[in-house]
Amino acid sequence: MEMPQRVSIRYKDASYNINEIRLKTFRLAFQTWEEQTKPRKTELYAFIMSCLKQIDRQDRFMIPLLFVELTDIIRDSALERSMKEVLIKTSFREFACALTDVEDAAK
Repeated sequence: MEMPQRVSIRYKDASYNINEIRLKTFRLAFQTWEEQTKPRKTELYAFIMSCLKQIDRQDRFMIPLLFVELTDIIRDSALERSMKEVLIKTSFREFACALTDVEDAAK
């Protein structure tokens, strides 16, 4: 499934297109792992939440696709297996929290 190229968001006074959203998501996922912070307190969570609020409901499928791509990149990296597992779990936890929170707010 192709990412919708027309998607763009604003976050902290900067505009992001789909490729920039992808890069920022990956960067923040690695930063989250390095910091070992709590869920819902990271910039990754804030960024995903901002994306979800600004992206049309029909285009929100792109957010899970970003995490599938991220998982592939992590799996193919030279990191140790335990590091890979922690990074994937942390990233998906942040994604799940943001997705749940944005859906709850919509009700």
